[in-house]
Amino acid sequence: MATSEVIIVGGGPAGCALAYRLASCRKAPSVTLIEAGGDNADVSLRVTADRYETFITQPALNWGYMTVPQEHAKGKQLDYSRGRGLGGSSAINFSVFTRGPRDDYDEWARLVDDDTWSWENVKRRFKRIEAYESVKDKKIRRYIQPEPGAHGRDGPVKVGFPDIFEKGIVDVIDAAEEAGLPINKDLNSGNPIGMGVPPSTSSMGQRVTAASSYLVDAPKNLTIVTNTTVTRILFDGKKAVGVESSGKRFFASKDVILSAGAIDSPKILLLSGVGPDQELRTHGIAVLEDLPGVGKNLHDHNVVPLVVVQKPGTNDRPSLFDDAEAVAAAREQWLKDYTGPLASFYSAMTMGFFKSDAVLRSEEFEALPKSTQDFLRRETVPHFELGSGLPRLGLEADDTQKGETTATFEAFWMNPQSVGELKLQSSNPKDLLLMDPRALSHPFDRRVAIETMRSCMDLLETPLLAKNTLRYAAAPKSKREDDIYDYIQNNIFSSWHMCSTIKMGKPDEAGTCVDKNFRVVGLLNLRIVDMSIAPLIPNAHTQSTAYLIGETAAEKLINEYSLE
Repeated sequence: MATSEVIIVGGGPAGCALAYRLASCRKAPSVTLIEAGGDNADVSLRVTADRYETFITQPALNWGYMTVPQEHAKGKQLDYSRGRGLGGSSAINFSVFTRGPRDDYDEWARLVDDDTWSWENVKRRFKRIEAYESVKDKKIRRYIQPEPGAHGRDGPVKVGFPDIFEKGIVDVIDAAEEAGLPINKDLNSGNPIGMGVPPSTSSMGQRVTAASSYLVDAPKNLTIVTNTTVTRILFDGKKAVGVESSGKRFFASKDVILSAGAIDSPKILLLSGVGPDQELRTHGIAVLEDLPGVGKNLHDHNVVPLVVVQKPGTNDRPSLFDDAEAVAAAREQWLKDYTGPLASFYSAMTMGFFKSDAVLRSEEFEALPKSTQDFLRRETVPHFELGSGLPRLGLEADDTQKGETTATFEAFWMNPQSVGELKLQSSNPKDLLLMDPRALSHPFDRRVAIETMRSCMDLLETPLLAKNTLRYAAAPKSKREDDIYDYIQNNIFSSWHMCSTIKMGKPDEAGTCVDKNFRVVGLLNLRIVDMSIAPLIPNAHTQSTAYLIGETAAEKLINEYSLE
C-alpha cells in the first residue's frame, strides 16, 4: 500500500475539516482519509424534515451503540447513536449549531495552558467554519438578530435559519418573555443565556454534513477510502507508522491521526496497546504505553422530553404527517427540487440556556469543589437548557393519539458532574465497548435535572402556552420532587454529546492523554483530533465544537510543518 504523509481515521466533522484543510495547503501534502462507513452521497438521506429521525430510519448510517444498564435510571440502556459513513454524526444528528459560552473556551485555554482555545481566538476559527445565512422571514427578524461581524459568511459549513417558520414555533419565545425569562437574539454571540432560535446546519431544504461541506470538491492529493474499519495502529517502537484494517495496511510518513470520535478513538488506542496497563493485560493485549486516562472521564449531556396535547390547529404538523399520501407527495416534491413541506417542517426549533437560583442555593451545589462553584457562577455558563419543536422521541410511553396536535419540550442539564468510562470486552475488534456514562450518578446532576424539569413545567404554565394546552401526554405526575425524579429516570435520553475520553491537558497532570498539540503522550507521530480530547464538556450542541477541533488541529499542523 502506498504511503501518505498523513493518515486520518474517521470522516466526521473534525476529520473532514482537518483532511480538507491539510490537503488544500500550498505544499499539497498527501492525505488519506479512512472512513468505516460508506460515502453517504445519496441526497435523499438529507431531507430537512427527517433530521430528528434519521438515526432511526437509516440504520446503515448509525453504529447503533447502547450503554450498559444505568444504575440510576432503573437499569435503562441509553441510546448511544454514532454516525457511520462520511459526515460521521453530522449525517444523523439533529443539526443544531451552537458555539457555546465564551467562559467555556476561556476555561479550556486555562486547563490546557494554551491561549489558542480562548474565546477571542476560537471566534476567528468559528467564522472560518461558518457560512451564515440571513433570516429571510421578516416577521421572524425580531427574534433573531445575529451580531454583525461576529459570524462567518464564506466558510464551508452552511449555518442558518429556515425561509419559513412553522406555526407555533416562536410562541415559546413569547411565552418565555411573558414569564420574565431573558430573550437571546443571537445564541452564538458567546453568551447563550436566554431563549432564542438556534441556527442549524441546513440549507435550501437539505441537511448539511461534514462531507457535503468539506469533501465535495476535495483536492486530488486527498485520498478518501470508505467502507474500511481501522482496528489497530501500526508502530515502529513508539512511533506510529500506519493503521490496519482487515489485513490491509496504510502507512504514513508524518502523522497518524485518529478522528473516530469519543467512542471509537479510545477503542482503537486500547486495541493497539495504549491505555490502562491492567485493563489491557486482562484481555491479553501487549502494553505499548500505559496511559491510564484512555477511555476514562466520559462526559455527556442528558435530556428528558415532555409532551403536551394542544388544541387542534396550534401547529400544522398533523395535517401533513398523519396523511400518508400527503407525506408521499411532499417527498416527491422534495426529491424534485428540495422544496415543499419537507423543506420547512421541523426546520426550526426554539432553545434557551438558563441559570437556576434554585441550583445555586442547593446543598448539592454547596458540596461541589470551590473551583467548580466559581465556574458555574460565571456570567455565560448556563445550568440547564430548554428546547422545543422536536417530535416525540426517547419516551418510555405517552398516550397521544393519531390526529392530535402535540408539542414536545426538551429539558437538558448542563455541566454534568457524573463521570463515566469505556472498557473493552475483549481483544476482538468486533466486540463492542462497554459504555457506561454513569448517568445521574452524581447528586448535583440529579438536583439540576429536577430543577430543569420543574422550570420546563413552569414555562408550560405561562398563559400564552397554557391557553392552547389540553393535557400532558408525557410528564411527571406532579411537581413534587419524587414524581419528577421518577419521570426523569424512566425517560432519560443521551444528547450524543460524548466527549473527553482521551483528554487534552497539561503535561504530567493526572488523566492527561493528549498534549496541547493533539499528540498522544509518550508516543511519536500519533495524534487525536475529535471530541474525545475536550478537557471539559461544552455547554453547547457539540458538532460545532467538533468542527472547531478539526480546524484548530489543521492550523497547528500547517504551522508545524510549514505547509503554506
